[in-house]
Amino acid sequence: MNIFAGNLSFKTTEEELQREFEAFGEVDSVKIIMDQYTHKSRGFAFIEMPNQDQALAAIAGLNGKELAGQTLTVNEARPRESRGGQSRGQRGGGFGSGGRSGGGGFGNKGRGGGGFGSGDRSGGGGRRPH
Repeated sequence: MNIFAGNLSFKTTEEELQREFEAFGEVDSVKIIMDQYTHKSRGFAFIEMPNQDQALAAIAGLNGKELAGQTLTVNEARPRESRGGQSRGQRGGGFGSGGRSGGGGFGNKGRGGGGFGSGDRSGGGGRRPH
C-alpha cells in the first residue's frame, strides 16, 4: 500500500521516517519529495508497505503523531490526478498574451480576464475631462 506522510519537518530524513513506519511492519521504500531546484524537502513523503493490514495500522498509529516538532498527516496515498494533457507553455495569461482565450496577464488587449493594459477603460475614480 502506498502511504502519504505530510507536514514533515524539513530536517526529517528518510531513515527516521522508515524507523517510524517499521514499528508497524515491513517497509519497502520511503521517498521524501525534494524540490527540484533547491534540493530541499518539500515537507511530504511517500512510503510503500507491502502488507495492507500493517499499512493501515501505521496510518492509524502515526496520523496526528508529533515527529521533530511537527504533527504528521498520514493517510493512504491517492493516485496523481491528470493535468488535462496541457504542457506549461499552453496556459493563458502572461505578458502580452494577446490570445483569444486564457485569462489575465499584462497587455492582453481585453481578450480574457483583467490585468494591466487589458483595454478596459471603464470604471471608477480619477479625473475626467469636462
